[in-house]
Amino acid sequence: MGMSRLLCISFFMTVFLVGGLHAQSPSKLKAAKKKMDNLDYIGAIEEYNSILGKGDAAEAKINLAECYLKVSDTDNAEYWFGQVVNLPEAEPKHYLYYGYMLQRNGKCELAKEWFQKYVDLVPEDTRGRHLLRACDYENELNTKNAGIYEVTHMPFNSGLDDFGPMYYGDGIVFASETVDQGPVKRLHCWTGNPFLDLRYVEREEVDAELCSFDYGDPENFSNRLNSKFHDAVVSFAEDNTMYFTRNNIENGRTGRDDEGVIRLKIFSAEGSGEGGNTSWSNLEGLPFNSDEYSVAHPALSPDETKLYFASDMPGGFGGMDLYVSEMENGRWGPPVNLGDKVNTEGHEVFPFFSKGENSYLYFASDGHVGLGGLDIYHMEPKDGFNEFGEIINIGAPINSRDDDFGLIINEERTCGYFTSDREGGFGDDDIYSFIRSAATVKVLVYDERTKEPIEGAEVVSDCTGNTVYTDSEGIAIIEQKLNSCCDFAASKEEYEPNNKEGCTNSLAPGEDLLVEIPLRKPVDCMVQGIVTASGAARPGVTVSLSDEEGNTETAETDENGGYSFKLAEGSCYVVSVTPPAGYITATPATEVCTTDDEGNIVNDCRFNQNFGLQPVLVDNRPGSGPGPGPTNIGPGPGPYTNPNDPTDISRSGLSFDERTIFEEARRNDPLDCCSVFEGLFDVSPTTFLNSGGGSAGGGQPISYLLHIYYDFDQSYVRDDAKGELDKLYNLLVENPSVIVEIGAHTDSRGSHSYNDRLSQRRSEAVVRYLKDKGIDSGRLQARGYGETMNVNNCANEVPCSEEEHQMNRRTEFRIVGLTDGTMYSSPRSNVSVDAC
Repeated sequence: MGMSRLLCISFFMTVFLVGGLHAQSPSKLKAAKKKMDNLDYIGAIEEYNSILGKGDAAEAKINLAECYLKVSDTDNAEYWFGQVVNLPEAEPKHYLYYGYMLQRNGKCELAKEWFQKYVDLVPEDTRGRHLLRACDYENELNTKNAGIYEVTHMPFNSGLDDFGPMYYGDGIVFASETVDQGPVKRLHCWTGNPFLDLRYVEREEVDAELCSFDYGDPENFSNRLNSKFHDAVVSFAEDNTMYFTRNNIENGRTGRDDEGVIRLKIFSAEGSGEGGNTSWSNLEGLPFNSDEYSVAHPALSPDETKLYFASDMPGGFGGMDLYVSEMENGRWGPPVNLGDKVNTEGHEVFPFFSKGENSYLYFASDGHVGLGGLDIYHMEPKDGFNEFGEIINIGAPINSRDDDFGLIINEERTCGYFTSDREGGFGDDDIYSFIRSAATVKVLVYDERTKEPIEGAEVVSDCTGNTVYTDSEGIAIIEQKLNSCCDFAASKEEYEPNNKEGCTNSLAPGEDLLVEIPLRKPVDCMVQGIVTASGAARPGVTVSLSDEEGNTETAETDENGGYSFKLAEGSCYVVSVTPPAGYITATPATEVCTTDDEGNIVNDCRFNQNFGLQPVLVDNRPGSGPGPGPTNIGPGPGPYTNPNDPTDISRSGLSFDERTIFEEARRNDPLDCCSVFEGLFDVSPTTFLNSGGGSAGGGQPISYLLHIYYDFDQSYVRDDAKGELDKLYNLLVENPSVIVEIGAHTDSRGSHSYNDRLSQRRSEAVVRYLKDKGIDSGRLQARGYGETMNVNNCANEVPCSEEEHQMNRRTEFRIVGLTDGTMYSSPRSNVSVDAC
């Protein structure tokens, strides 16, 4: 059968005479071309063979090859296209047709050469690229469904064309080129055969499980519907409305296009009765019919709200395209092309929707990757039949190198019928039945971390060795024999491969099996960060990474203070820093895990962990160098250097944020509030106060403020101070060799002796708190300094603002030594002064 049946009428009443080539060649070429234009391919073939029997003519060779292509005579088409491709007049399409015929005749390797030539000349046409793939894909298509389908030739086929089966009542309606037409023989000029009528054959079920039937003798389906031209390819609605294809004849009028061709239209009719006894009435054409183009092969969606069909109307992608019309207020709406995913530059024809829980749209195409000619494909509808999944070639034995089309399948998807012009039939197109002993395996491939489907993943079944690819929903569809187990291997670039077994032992024919395969991207899990000393990058610092088994890996920071470690998936680590001499770490050791609390791999296993170091000493002797630690640290202006200027708060060593905190503290507790330093324990750059102003030998311990509040005239640690003290506790844990002094200070108001005792009690309260949390008492020294070490000039009798007094009411800590006996300075003693 040809790719589409554009029709004309011939009563074979004219006798064409053949004269000499030289005298009559132009007129004979013209006559042959006219027959070809009128789709009288049989007559044109006779004319061109006659012309070429008397001499060469490039036009005759080209047109003869195309005529043989139209009537699906692949042997003669191959021969003549082989002549055409060597002519100077050859066009790119002739390379495509020659390769197409070679493939149809089993010469795939030779066909690839000509497909490649076509692709080189017309790269934008996907047909050539598809056919190139088809040759490589041929073995897979021939083996993918081995043992799944059993195909049987139907006994009710005639010696001519029989095709387009459809379920109706207890039988099958199909199209057939009826021989008995009465005294006037009306022949289809395309094939020279009679026109198509609708026929009906009763069937009696023999074995439901094996889809076995006995068939009666075919009979006319309806004298009311069968016309004098073509009637074929039907679809039935539940209300007994019938949709069918017919030549453009309505109300006795024959419609032709501008070139005189009688096109195809879709008609509807209302039926009453059943089976072959149904009577039909209210025959009418559908609103999207046209005299200028064909619409054919109607197929209702399972819910009967959409009608799919084939058409060569303008605006398509190639020959015949698939369209859909939706029922709107009891009338079929305007056609919508199914798009370039489905339609190609070739032909897409004979749609059919299966019913049941798992519905598929079947169709035939010569533009997608196939075995040759028309192949049958299916795709799963999505989003209420508005979108479709991947297009899948059914493969052999349903498909062959010849034309295979018009498939229908029962609701259980266990058996059905299709049409083929393969060798071994009674006529050109014959109807075949098939039994499907398989389940549909849906392999879902998804990202293990995000749970999102992966499109374009490759899935290989070890049962067949064949490859399929996942659609936009991550689904790959594979037919698998019943009572079998197959291993499915999934892979995609940037992912680690994975596999899963799927078994159909417990499934009934037609059931679906879901196999889920997660894929994981191989992520370089790592922890990285920067070590800073008072805000400046510090190279050469040792950073350690310890795993759960106690194994430790170390690295030194580079010139930019950076470090990094690779981490294994599904593990937890502790990363810590070892401060160099003269520094403490202000950042506690941190745990990083590449798995969550439930043991799942985390989506993001790249961690950033920065560490801050602080100096223990500062050397502020005139003309001295940097010493063990820098002399100016953090964003503030550094140590207080002008104690004679009590009005210059900006030079006290406090940053703007700290002054703001002071003001807030004064409003909350103006009579008795100590210092408000917070920066030391954060990753952000640190500001500190130097509690002294003079030389202390080679360096003086730096005093760091603690953000601690006390009730008026009290020394116990309030609950709101414990968070700040826990930071100091963590620092002591992270730096287990340091000895610290806790120093408390008051302002100058009140007697010296009272302030000494109050400050001592407060420092001891802090020490007790730390001891109770497990810090060795030998590492803690309590010192009360009273009002002897003010940071400004707010001494006795000196008028000062509350803010200035607030700066003196503070609690500090400083590192005064190490547990190995190293001492950084001598303990300071309170100065004894008379009470105010």
